[in-house]
Amino acid sequence: MTDVDRSPTGSLEGLDLSLKESYRGKGVLLTGGTGFLGTALVEKTLRSLPELGRLYLLIRSGSKSAQERFEKDLLASPAFQALREEKGDAFLDYARQKVRVVAGDTSREGLGLSERDREELSENVDVVIHSAASVMFDAPLDAAVASNVRGTLALLHLARGWKKRPLFVHISTAYVAGKRAGLIREEPPRESTPNASFLDPDRELAHLDAVVREVEETARRKSFETDEAREEWKTERLVARGNERAQEYGWHDVYTFTKSLAERLVLKERGEVPVVIVRPAIIESSLAEPYPGWIVGTKMADPIIMAFARGILREFPGNPESLIDIVPVDHVVNATLAAGALRPEEPEVFQVASGQRNPLRYRDLYEYVRGYFLDNPLRDSGGRPLQPHEWTFPGSRAVERRLRLEMLGLKAAGALVQRLPEGHLALDLRQKLSRAEKRSQLSLYFSRIYGGYANMASTFASERTTALYEALPESERREFPFDIGLMDWEGWLWGAHLPALTTRPDRKKRRRSMEKPKKTAAIFDVDGTLIDSNVVSYFAWLKLRELPKAVRPFWLAAFLLKAPYYWALDKVSRTHFNRRFYRNYRGWRPERARQLGAESFAAFTLARVHPEALAQLRRHKEAGHEVVLLSGALDFILAPLGDLADDVVSAKLQEEGGVYTGELSGVPVAGDARARMLASYARRNDLDLSKSYAYADSISDFPMLEAVGYPVAVNPDGRLEKAARERGWQIRTWGREQNGVSTPVEIKSLAL
Repeated sequence: MTDVDRSPTGSLEGLDLSLKESYRGKGVLLTGGTGFLGTALVEKTLRSLPELGRLYLLIRSGSKSAQERFEKDLLASPAFQALREEKGDAFLDYARQKVRVVAGDTSREGLGLSERDREELSENVDVVIHSAASVMFDAPLDAAVASNVRGTLALLHLARGWKKRPLFVHISTAYVAGKRAGLIREEPPRESTPNASFLDPDRELAHLDAVVREVEETARRKSFETDEAREEWKTERLVARGNERAQEYGWHDVYTFTKSLAERLVLKERGEVPVVIVRPAIIESSLAEPYPGWIVGTKMADPIIMAFARGILREFPGNPESLIDIVPVDHVVNATLAAGALRPEEPEVFQVASGQRNPLRYRDLYEYVRGYFLDNPLRDSGGRPLQPHEWTFPGSRAVERRLRLEMLGLKAAGALVQRLPEGHLALDLRQKLSRAEKRSQLSLYFSRIYGGYANMASTFASERTTALYEALPESERREFPFDIGLMDWEGWLWGAHLPALTTRPDRKKRRRSMEKPKKTAAIFDVDGTLIDSNVVSYFAWLKLRELPKAVRPFWLAAFLLKAPYYWALDKVSRTHFNRRFYRNYRGWRPERARQLGAESFAAFTLARVHPEALAQLRRHKEAGHEVVLLSGALDFILAPLGDLADDVVSAKLQEEGGVYTGELSGVPVAGDARARMLASYARRNDLDLSKSYAYADSISDFPMLEAVGYPVAVNPDGRLEKAARERGWQIRTWGREQNGVSTPVEIKSLAL
């Protein structure tokens, strides 16, 4: 590694840095390798740094071993397609040779490492890149502290005793600046908070622990109808207390607060370990690598963009002149690798940000996004184009005040409509009021979560990051680019990012199998296709089974009040909906969930299975096809359906301490992610998708249907029906007989 001896704000002028030489024969430990940034770091390291000695990945075991998660989940990502094509049949062997998977968990004492693994890391790791974190703005206080603070300190304390005294690269966020105005320098955190009050990080951590204990003790003393109600109350209080404390000091939320606390404690407790802090701004889809527009899940700016495109968000709760500081993920990857090649005597800070060198303002983003959706509109349930509204920028306070008044008015109007005599007029008014209420609830949610970031008066400096880039030889600047000054915002948005959010990536151009697949598959969506039900209905059924009969009507009434919010969230993003809705399972015990799932088959599922679906499934089996159920529903609900198919691919919840955390293990099985999972599954199981069938009911399943040779829209929603008719796909109605005869779907090339 390159030794540098200078102050943290000193000049990098004269630094001569080669990444290929710096990493030659070295060992790197990476946490968070299965996340968005972590996946990109693994891919770039394997593809562009073959000189690296060994990449150690700390991966948590769950329903799969750490090694299985690496090989079957991480390496199956489309991000690795270029490397897979380059290496051909040797791809997996190359990855296994370069990567050593270490089973561990930053939330456990000693990271849960075995003695053998701890000794190996001590002897071989030259650089630690700590990327694992909780990035939720509204995480419960205990979860945010455990992930962002205690997990970071546990890793640092371990590395501090290793033989090689490795460099500790801490991935933070530029938004640790909080609500400070002006130019935010690339320097270690001050002793003061964003609102200029003093902060002792050790005392603050002890205070936060006391807050968590206080909330837990209050939850134990209070009377609740069920344990789940107790957990829900506790979670809501911990979310509120965390954000209250953050805003008291001048941070936006518990995420930026705990990330800043982690920075302070890393610098205080680093001992002799050299430290580099990398602070990215908002990380979005890639500019060029692993391919333009590569993204996993939904990032910070994306829900607002999609809500605008769908006509749900009609005004913006921010200042049009404020900067929105976005950086593509590949820039962050390359800057992190460059920072990891240093070995400073004093802590270094690098901000991977765009505001200083290549500013993008909210009004610019609005114009680019509006122009794109005017030319490439989304479509409503009837297939009609959705024209984006012209936005106004009244500010977050004005937006929230108007929305609260609007919701009060809608509530009063709803009470009046309930008194009208039944008929078409009353029904029409109720539907209009329901749509307006859903739109207002979602707008208020966006305003509260993102309003602070849309009114910032700060600019993140990036001179040192630019100097780091310029220290690379010219050939490596081309191979590891992160000069944000060269970024063309309109070109990236129109050519990569917005298409990635709204359309299926052209996987056929990137996917090239070394052997021709031999098998044909029939892929069935479950909810709405195989079964006349959905994840909300299943949850309600399971939950009601756990409640006393006297309590059930009250719980159901309270749950129905949340339905408009979930409906609106689903319209914006099925992925966002799944992540949010499955938090309802927080605190459930897996063994009880599996028991209820088994009970649901006879008591709930069987009556809702479409007979036509079973008949069609049987025809595929008789034809020798692989039958796969691919669903965003949870594994314990779908387990009883396993006998119907050759395989079931479903969503899973993370477990911790013998209970579900409410967070999904991996990416939600929805939208483009579902199509990517299908492509990965086909590669692993030797399937030919061009000869395969897929059955689904929702427009969110469109990418999956488009990926196969014979797509079938079953009981389609309006948008999917429109798209299916335009493309000449088969459309079938299951669950209702047509002239007394249930019509099967023709299986091409087969004589049944």
